[in-house]
Amino acid sequence: MQRTVTAEEKEILARDERYVLHGLSPKPIIITEGVGSHVKDITGRQYLDLEGQTSGPIVIGHKHPKYMQALKDQMDKITHSMTAFVNIPRVELAEKLAMHAPGRLQNNCMTYFSCGGSEASEIAIRFAMLRKRKYEVISVYHGYHGRTLALVSLIGQSWRKWGQIPRFPGFHQIPNAYCYRCYFGKTYPDCNFECAWSLEHCIRYAAGKDNVAAFIIEPIQGNGGHMFPPSKRYWEIVREICDKYGVLLIVDEIQTGVGRTGRFWGCDHFGIDPDILLSGKALGGGMPISATMIHSDLVTDEFRKGEWCIFSMAGSPLACKAASTTIDIVLEEKLPERAASLGKRMMERLKTMQQKHSLIGDVRGAGVFIGVELVKDRTTKEPAVAEAEWIVAKALEKRLLLAVSHMSGYGNVIKMKPCLTITDEEVDKALDIFEEVLSEVEQQKFQ
Repeated sequence: MQRTVTAEEKEILARDERYVLHGLSPKPIIITEGVGSHVKDITGRQYLDLEGQTSGPIVIGHKHPKYMQALKDQMDKITHSMTAFVNIPRVELAEKLAMHAPGRLQNNCMTYFSCGGSEASEIAIRFAMLRKRKYEVISVYHGYHGRTLALVSLIGQSWRKWGQIPRFPGFHQIPNAYCYRCYFGKTYPDCNFECAWSLEHCIRYAAGKDNVAAFIIEPIQGNGGHMFPPSKRYWEIVREICDKYGVLLIVDEIQTGVGRTGRFWGCDHFGIDPDILLSGKALGGGMPISATMIHSDLVTDEFRKGEWCIFSMAGSPLACKAASTTIDIVLEEKLPERAASLGKRMMERLKTMQQKHSLIGDVRGAGVFIGVELVKDRTTKEPAVAEAEWIVAKALEKRLLLAVSHMSGYGNVIKMKPCLTITDEEVDKALDIFEEVLSEVEQQKFQ
C-alpha cells in the first residue's frame, strides 16, 4: 500500500525535477537527517542504510560525535586555501596515509588530494603516462574507476550504454577474475590463473610491450558486482608481469579502502604491492575527498614543482581534517576488525538463505563489502536483472536501503555496504527484510 505524499514533499520534488540533474535515476525520498546507520526523510520516516550512501562513504556512520566536533573546530579556523599553500590538515593526512599504506608504499609515498574518485583515477593515469612516457593503459572487464569522458573509455565494455561517446585511444581491457562466470571455462584452482596471465598477452600482443604505462584494477570490484580473485597467487602473477614490462600497478581502493573489507585496505587480504593506490568515498567519512598515493621513488622534480595537475578545491583543510579524523576513528574503534566480524555474521546468514532460495546464485565478499548475485536458473546462471531491481524497490518500501550493480549485460548483484558502526541487531533486521522481500519476489513472474 502506497503512502500519501504530502503537499510539502510534492512542492520540493517538483522543484528538484525542474532545477536539479541527478546523474542517476532520482528516488522520490527527501533525506533530511542521518544518525548512525539510519537516515530520515522529511516526514520523519527512518530508513536502515545498507548501501552506505553511494558505495560506502558513510563508513563511520552519520553524525559520529568526534567527527562532527573536528569539523566544527576546523570551520572556526579555515575551510579552504589554495593548493600552492601548505595547510596543516593536509600534511597530517598525507603523513597518516603513508604510515598506514600497504606494501612498498608504506612510509614511502606522496599523495595528491582531490575531491572524488574519478579525479583520483585521472590523476593516477595522467601521472603514469607522463612518468613512463607511454600512453596506453589496461583495465579489466567490469572494472569501475569513474565516469569522466576518459574513464568511460577506460572501463570500456563495462558501460556499453555510453558507447555513443567517442572512445579515447590507448585503453585496453582483459578478463577479470570472475570465478562464478569464468571467461575461460575453467574452475579454480585448476585454472592456471588464465585471467591473470591475460595481462601479459595484452601487453605483448594488443597494446605493445613498449607502450603500456599502467595496469589499473580494484582489489575487489565494486560496481561490477563485488568479484575478487580467489587467492594471493593472482596478485603475485600481476606484480611479476608489471615488473617484467615496466608497467605501473595502480590499485583502486576507492570503494574498498579504510576498513570496509575487514582490513584497512583491500590490498591487505592478498599482499598486493601497488605502485600507486587510490582512496576515496569512505576516506572523507561523508566529505568529498580522494587521494592518489604515489611511490616516492617515482616522484621526480618535474612532479614536485611542475604544474602537471591542478584542482582548485584539492586538499582543502576542512576535507582533510574530516579524512584524518575518519582514519583516527576507524583505527581507535578497531572498525576493520568490527567489519570482519559483521561480515562473517552477514555471510553466514546469506549462505543459509542461498540454500533456501534458488534465486541466489552466489554470495561473495569480504568484511561488509558483500555481493549477492541473483540468477533465474542456477544451471544456466541467467542473470535475474528484473528481480534484483524489484528487490531494491520493495526493500525501499520497507525502509531498507539496498543497492544493485548496473553493469551492462548483468545488473543482477545486490550490493551491501553498511557503515562499520552498524549493530548486530541492525544487521539482523536488515537481513530479515531482505529475506522477506526475497521470498516475495520468488512468488512473482518476471519475463
